[in-house]
Amino acid sequence: MRRDHLIIALTLAIAGGAALWWTVAPSWHSRVGTHVPAVEMTLLSGRHIDLAELRGRMVLIDFWAPDCAPCVDELAELQALSQRAGARVALIGVAMAYSDPDVVRAVAARAGVTFPLVWDRRGTIADELGGVRVTPTNLFIGVDGRIDGRIEGRLPESLSLQFINEAALGAKRQ
Repeated sequence: MRRDHLIIALTLAIAGGAALWWTVAPSWHSRVGTHVPAVEMTLLSGRHIDLAELRGRMVLIDFWAPDCAPCVDELAELQALSQRAGARVALIGVAMAYSDPDVVRAVAARAGVTFPLVWDRRGTIADELGGVRVTPTNLFIGVDGRIDGRIEGRLPESLSLQFINEAALGAKRQ
């Protein structure tokens, strides 16, 4: 009987540790303040995009999933943001590994998305950019190639407007 209690306690401790790791670990390596690693992404269109080639422009990467209601609601807002920002800001939507690429295309088409979309087939992009596990998650990358910010959850409109304004100021200085 005592051995059974020990096994149960040990199992609960391992499960609790795993849950804590799952919840806290992404914040330990969110990469904010660090340079973006060399990440090449294959767009749903088949083209390739390399984050290193975007240095000199501000970049917003939106990690999303078609089964995430806040993510889908945010797509139209991100599309409007992309249109307002024009060439000053590169916006890239990254669908999580568990997403069906056909569903990603369909949901994006319904939302009128024209910015580049990537399906993170193996989850490597999410891992390399700070262990993204929550959708939506947005990464803000400055012109110097550093990750300036990370927002988990819906993107506040005031932040997206601030991001565009900073991009506009940077364009005027150049």
